[in-house]
Amino acid sequence: MKKKKIALYLLFLVLFFVISSIWVLAEERSIYVGDLIRIKVSSDNISSEELRDKFKAFEIVDIEDAMDGYYITLRSFETGKKKVQLGNKEIVIDIKSTLDEIKRDSVFEGNLNIEEAVFFMNWKYVFYLSLMIFILIGGIIFVSYMKDRRIILKSPYQHFMNQANNISLDDDSYFVKLTFYFKEYIESCYSFQIRGKTSSEIIDKISCLSGLSGSLSAIKSWLEESDRFKYGNIHASKEKKQELNKALIELVKKIEETKEGEL
Repeated sequence: MKKKKIALYLLFLVLFFVISSIWVLAEERSIYVGDLIRIKVSSDNISSEELRDKFKAFEIVDIEDAMDGYYITLRSFETGKKKVQLGNKEIVIDIKSTLDEIKRDSVFEGNLNIEEAVFFMNWKYVFYLSLMIFILIGGIIFVSYMKDRRIILKSPYQHFMNQANNISLDDDSYFVKLTFYFKEYIESCYSFQIRGKTSSEIIDKISCLSGLSGSLSAIKSWLEESDRFKYGNIHASKEKKQELNKALIELVKKIEETKEGEL
């Protein structure tokens, strides 16, 4: 739960940066003196010469042929709005000067002192990076949600069987994990906690449950034999692990059948 809260916090944080970056990118659409402007003109009824004439107020850098018209690259060193009429459409290009954005009432004075380089952040790359992080965190949260949802949709019995059948025989904590899976199953079925308790404490705890009365002896026997391998420094062969695994699965099946009979 704590990890999910952290992931959600990061997701909202990245979302904030993405929105901020979009706003900044929108601000960067201003066209300044000397900026290259590339426009696609989709028309079969205009020649490159006519196009040059239409944009004669600009310096034409390049004209490229396209499948349905032209790509024209141009620029201007004069500020102000320039209008170009192409058929029934009017293109308005507003050329700005960077000096216009500097608010200063006094005369600009020259300064020969060398200044330190000013850090410049390209917000376009910040936007793409934020978007990638946003997608990554969103993907992690989605995968985590789907994983938890699959576990919730499984019954305690199905969850136990899946874990018991997939535990590796080479696992050094084989019996620790197998016992944990069994405790988890009992807790899910009968809504009380036995994790962290010894085998004798578990037997005392579940002895009052009528649904387990017929399996109490088998549960006690299995837990005691498992404890021998967990705490007695006795090495268990793979065959012995398989034997106890099978015995526990049969025991859980019996408990499950008893539960269904009670319903």
